[in-house]
Amino acid sequence: MSSWERARYIPWDRIPHDGSDLDSAKERIFRQLQRETIQDEMLQQDRHQVHPDSGETEEVLKTLIPYSNMELLRQAAFGGCIGTITGGVMGFMDGMRTAGESQVLQKASNMAKFRYLAQGTRTQATTFGVFFGGFHMLKYGLRVSVDPGDYGEIGLAGATSMGALMIKPAYRAAIPYAAMLIAMDGVNLYMRQTS
Repeated sequence: MSSWERARYIPWDRIPHDGSDLDSAKERIFRQLQRETIQDEMLQQDRHQVHPDSGETEEVLKTLIPYSNMELLRQAAFGGCIGTITGGVMGFMDGMRTAGESQVLQKASNMAKFRYLAQGTRTQATTFGVFFGGFHMLKYGLRVSVDPGDYGEIGLAGATSMGALMIKPAYRAAIPYAAMLIAMDGVNLYMRQTS
């Protein structure tokens, strides 16, 4: 569903009439409406289920946000694209700096320099694409399972993703850049909520 189609379904009383921008608020409003609809459905249903063996009641655990394979794929694709672009640029810049400082690469042919740059760019692009795609998948998984809130999602998914980078010593050099990507995700969320 496109953003314009989603905006059509926002009730009139939820549209900000204080002059603020609807485009920046519509995702938040739509998500809040989705939560309220699901909560209303849960209230209408019986929240307790009789256990067939013991006759005791047990709480039925339901998620507030429904899971969707397409949404998971969209989150993975978004994170993968942003991470790949960022990693490719960082890998290229790092390769250029190393090629300028290395005595061996300064004496190498242009083709050898190009191969070195291409290899560094590809490695960093793949690393950051997988990292940030996984981060966004973890965020979505947290949202549909426990829904800790927007900043809680970023914090928990960020800590888990950064922990995965720390396991292998070869990836530890990427941790500051990965932290920057996660911080930018938080800044983006803050800017959307305050504008």
